[in-house]
Amino acid sequence: MNYCDPAKTAEILRPKMMKGGKYLISRISGAGQAPGEEKILEDYFRYKDYIDNKEWAEGGQQKRWDPKFLGLSENRDGDIQNIKKLEFQNPAYSAARSMGGDPKDYNKVFTVQIAGCDLDCNYCFVPKQLNCADKRFGRYFSAEEIVRHFLTARAASVEPMNVLRISGGNPTILPEIILDVYQAMKKNDVRAYLWIDSNLSTLEYLDWMGKDFKEMLRQKNVGVVGCFKGTNERDFSLICGAGPEYYERQFKVLNWFLEQGTDIYVYLPALVYSDVESNLSGFAKKLFNMNKNLPLRTELLAIIDYPGAKINFERAAKLGRPMPETSQREVFETWHNKVLPQLYSPDELQKYCCQAPLYQSFKWIG
Repeated sequence: MNYCDPAKTAEILRPKMMKGGKYLISRISGAGQAPGEEKILEDYFRYKDYIDNKEWAEGGQQKRWDPKFLGLSENRDGDIQNIKKLEFQNPAYSAARSMGGDPKDYNKVFTVQIAGCDLDCNYCFVPKQLNCADKRFGRYFSAEEIVRHFLTARAASVEPMNVLRISGGNPTILPEIILDVYQAMKKNDVRAYLWIDSNLSTLEYLDWMGKDFKEMLRQKNVGVVGCFKGTNERDFSLICGAGPEYYERQFKVLNWFLEQGTDIYVYLPALVYSDVESNLSGFAKKLFNMNKNLPLRTELLAIIDYPGAKINFERAAKLGRPMPETSQREVFETWHNKVLPQLYSPDELQKYCCQAPLYQSFKWIG
């Protein structure tokens, strides 16, 4: 199998993604990223209701913090959507915990996708052409324009929209857009939560950003999620196509965020190719050794066969990187019922991700 080199890929993509103080944003409309396009906003933006649960939505603020929403359940059809813990607690809960208020006020998230990624994940729901910095499939926007589109969407929304998410692609190969959007929010006195995605592949561009960027990462209205690709070197290369030596890079980048005092979380796609319990346990212990609460801040992600994802499934399989035969159900059940209980007490397991502190000196508001 021929491996890609994330460092070289990022070096090629970056200059194509910036032009005259503007950034290349993917055109989402018509891309097949979801079953329907009713949540597309002006072709280049979208929104997501992170938690889709009627009982949760209709309950009061106090009820929404009830640990029962974290429990595993199963319906008669055995739907994977109903056996995992509450999907995407973040950013709804993280924002409410740090900024104050009701998680429901942060559940509708405005999202912008940068048009470049240095990895080639076999499960990705974003079509390949949207991640190649090809201006035929995107348009350049300034940070001010992005914030203005966010404010327009928020004003038109029936439900509260108080989170702006920078996704992709991989935003941390282009951290300039993150700082510029944050500063544009601050300049325009926009009270909102900035949610940042990262695939934890690159460190040099983050280091280049300097003091202002590092200070931003410590602000109460900023959260970061780092998405790991697999629980070991072999699975990593099968999933994202990069050389196995880049697996450890993810932990180094995560540690860099911890050193900055960032409110950071971990995502792990529910893709394990073999020895599920052993590999998940090893991964959890590695996170635990970095910070004892990182496994509690980890959310497993169910991989769904959206139209765009199906194309990537098939393309990657032809390259020798098929999806694992192991069921996602087994991965979820093993993580929640076997791995985490070995590390934490029942009381600790009855907490939301944001309730597991990373820093002794970190003071939540709420």
